Order: sequence, then structure tokens, then C-alpha cells
Amino acid sequence: MNPLNNHSSDDASPLPTKQPRMEEAATGDCAGRDVIVYHQNQSPFLCLPDETKSIIIRYLGFREITRLAKVCRYLRDFVKNDKAMERAWYRRFPSPHQYQLQAMITTKDTQQLCDWLKPFANKDTIESLLKQQQSTFFHPQLLFTNSKLMSQCKTFKLTKKAEITHNFGVNTASFSADSRRVVTASLDRALKIYEQESGGNWAEKDTIIHSRSVRSASFSSDGCYVLATFYDKTFNIYSQSDNGTWGVKATVPHVPKVNSVTFSIDGSRLVTANPDHTVKIFAEGDNGSWELEDTIYHTCPVANAKLSVDESLLAIRDERLTVKIYDKRVNGSWMEKATIRNQSKIVHFSADSCHLLTFNSPRAASIYDQQADGSWRKAATIDHDDSLTAATFSADSCHVVTASWDGKVKIYSLKGASSWQEKACISHNGEVTSATFSADCQHVVTASYDKTAKISGLQTDGSWLEEACITHGHRVFTATFSADGCHVVTASLDGTAKICGQRADGSWLGKATIQHEEPINSAHFSPDDRYVVTISNDFSARITELRKDDVDRRGVIYPPSQVWCILL
Repeated sequence: MNPLNNHSSDDASPLPTKQPRMEEAATGDCAGRDVIVYHQNQSPFLCLPDETKSIIIRYLGFREITRLAKVCRYLRDFVKNDKAMERAWYRRFPSPHQYQLQAMITTKDTQQLCDWLKPFANKDTIESLLKQQQSTFFHPQLLFTNSKLMSQCKTFKLTKKAEITHNFGVNTASFSADSRRVVTASLDRALKIYEQESGGNWAEKDTIIHSRSVRSASFSSDGCYVLATFYDKTFNIYSQSDNGTWGVKATVPHVPKVNSVTFSIDGSRLVTANPDHTVKIFAEGDNGSWELEDTIYHTCPVANAKLSVDESLLAIRDERLTVKIYDKRVNGSWMEKATIRNQSKIVHFSADSCHLLTFNSPRAASIYDQQADGSWRKAATIDHDDSLTAATFSADSCHVVTASWDGKVKIYSLKGASSWQEKACISHNGEVTSATFSADCQHVVTASYDKTAKISGLQTDGSWLEEACITHGHRVFTATFSADGCHVVTASLDGTAKICGQRADGSWLGKATIQHEEPINSAHFSPDDRYVVTISNDFSARITELRKDDVDRRGVIYPPSQVWCILL
């Protein structure tokens, strides 16, 4: 892939063309070798205009640019002034994730950005960063600096910000995209919304009591709506009023009960799969209501439906285990493009909308590729010896990971335009409960009932190598990455959630442990990586803030062949 075709407009900014002057020989190292640059034998690269050098450097990865900065004083300063390292770090993420990271920053005002940086950055660093808010490189620089500062911390200081209590079990706890709100859904029929106030404190903003248990609750991508689903196949959409309370302000007509309901990626549409043989697509209206945009009819009840990321494709599975893929025409209507039979579940489309992942049985997942003529072809089947527990694409659409009760995790990678090959099989000694890619697609973390979570990294030859093993005292339910891919948090039956982070040399370091008195069912980071929300069997969800620890308590790392543990 040509890197210049995959960069944001930031990389097209013109640069000065002043020629470098080497006043003295500079020494450094590159790929483990000593390097000396002599002014009397100057490299032709250094004689190029700065704009040309900048374009050439953009073909390098983050690691290569880091090494380049060590070659000589001139290149070190050039890389620094060109923000080459920050932009290379930012380019590691696929475009959709870059957009999410940037959106998370743009939703914060100057004071909120200052409060966000304070736990890890000193006053001078914060002032220097905020002075560059008008720079085209501000977002990559800010995100890179925050990630670097967090990664350099050997341990985190944990501060409990809120304990969201319920009378029965908590099913879900979700952050809004700007990380300033959390919504919980509980079996006690309550939906609670907590919000971060000025100064960093969290407070309960609303509690909505229903006549039935709440199955799940999540925010739309813009944070304006909350979608709550119930066990009786009904759902509600809530919006916030001017006085800060939340209520059923937005209504969806003609849908009494649904088998599934989801927001589109940008939150502007709602897709329902209905027992009345229909799939209905609603668009957000100007007055906050949801207006029916389209209806697709089937001959039997519809089990679930998924829109592609770009909203140009729609996959529908009915109760006869048939999947139909529709393509959106220029006039907005939907045309059937493919029929796939004997599929038990639609997982989702890849981020580039070119691939579809389905379960064709409880023990097998299939990858379908879109052809040049718009048709769809089965490209690979991933078989397991027991039921699947997870399956997902990487954010760059180049990899698929599946996990199963058989204790195996399989990774398939795209080779060429239409060939998928198995690249790894990660083994656990117990059932695997989750498998997740990092946002930069360079790592996979798996969680298992064998009391471990394993982190595996992508190698230059396309293979995957185990890099760390996080041990717990009991079953591990979930393991997820932070938004920048530099940290992992686990959740275990032993009542702990462990946080570890990757160091500059690629090793992983234990940084903190969140403890509950009861088992922790799930744990995940906020989109801005500043908080962790944990759900416990004690009928609560806890919001914990991560801060720089003043005392250097050491996390101990062992090679993957040994036990990886955290000492606190």
C-alpha cells in the first residue's frame, strides 16, 4: 500500500526547504550498528529539500523513524520539527480509528483537555501542547504525547471516582465516545447515567426505573442518545433534556418488539430486525424523533441485521438460517446481491465493507468476500472442536480471530486479494472466553478459564508470537486493549482486574490491580484511556481513574516461556 494514499491531510502540509549544514560529525545507532555521519562525505539524502525528505520519511514506520532520529543531531531535530514520530505513530491506526481518536479530542474544550492531561503531564508540557491547538499536527501530537507519558509510567495510581450500585446484577456498563458519561443496565430494572463534572468528579445524573429488567444500554456515537434493550424484546431510546435529565424523548414508531436493534457507526441511523418479517431503517429527524427511512420485507421473522461501516451494505439473517446481503443503490433503495444459506449468525462486516463474517454452525465461522461484480464468495471457513465464543475482524480488515470453548484461538490473515490463510493457533488449557485485536492490529489478547490472558504480537513474517501471559487466581472472563493499543485490562473470577502496558522495548509490564470483593465480570478502558469501568458480582459498576504513581512500585515481567505476573 502506498502510505501517501492512506494519510490524513496533515501529511500534505508544505515544509521549509532550507538545506542542512553538518557542522560536526554526529554519532548514533541504527538497527544495533554504530553510525557516524561525516560532513565531508555527506549523504545525498541530507542534500534533498526538506519537503522531499519529509515525504520520504513518511514511507517509514514508527520504529524506523525512531531509529532514524538517533543517527545524527540534524535528523533528530528534523524528525522533531516535522512531527514525523507523532504522525508515524498516528498512522499505525486504520482511518476509522483515527477518526474516533480525533473525535474524542475535539469534543473536549481547553479546560477539559487540561484536566485530561494533568494526571500524567507537568504544567510546562500541558501549556506547550495547548499552545499548538491551531496546528495541523495538534491531534497526533496530543494523542502521541499522552500515550507516551502513560506508557512510561511503571505503575499507575488508582483513584475510585464512582461506585454505581444496583439491587441486582449489572449486565452492561458503557462509556460515551467522549469518555465523560457512563450508562449501566441492570436486572433490577434500573438504567443509571453518571457524568463527569468540572474538576474531575463523577456524579449520578439520572436513574430511570422500568417495569422490566434492562438487558443492555449504550450511547450513540455522538453521545446524544442512549439505546436500552429489554428481555421482552422491546427497546427505548433516551435523550437528554435541557435540565440534564434523561427520558424517552425520541420515539421509534411501528416497532413494538424486535429481535435485534443497533445504531449505525455514526449514530445517525437505527436498524431493527423484527418478528413481523421486516427490517426497518430509521433516520434521525430534525426534532429528535426517528423517522422510518426504509423497510425490507422477508418471508419469515428476521433474527438480526447488520449495516456495513459505510452504510452501503446490509446483511440480514432470518429464522430459516438464510443470510441475504443487500447493496444500496444511488437512489437509496436496497437491492439483493447474494443469498447465503445455513448460517446461524451474522457477526459483522469488516471496516472496509469488503468482507463479512458469519457463523455457519456453532463450531465454525465463515469469511465471505465481495467480488468485483458485487457478488459474494465464501473465502474461508474456520473450524473449531467446540462452540465459538468470539469472532472479529481487525480494524484494518486484514485479519480475523476466533475463540472457542475448545481452548483454541485461530488467526486468519488476508493474503493477496482473495485468499485467507491460517497464521496462528494460540492454545490455552481451558475454555477461551474472549479474543480481541489492538486498534493498531499488531496484537491480540485472549482470555481463558485456565486463569490466564495471553498477549500475542504480529511478526514481520506474518506469524504471531506470544509476548506475555497474565496470570490470575481463577478464571479470566475478559481481556481488552486501551484505545491506543498500549495497555491491556483483564477481568477475573478472583475479584481482580489487572492492568499491564507495553514498554518501548516491546515487553509488557504489570502496572496496577483493581480489586473487588466479588468476581469481576468485565473490565474495559474509556475511549480516552483515562478510566477503567469494572462490573462486579457485588451488583455494582466502578469507575476507576488512572494516574501517574509518585512511588515507583515495580511490575515484574518474565519471558513468555515463564509465568508472567504482577507484583504490587
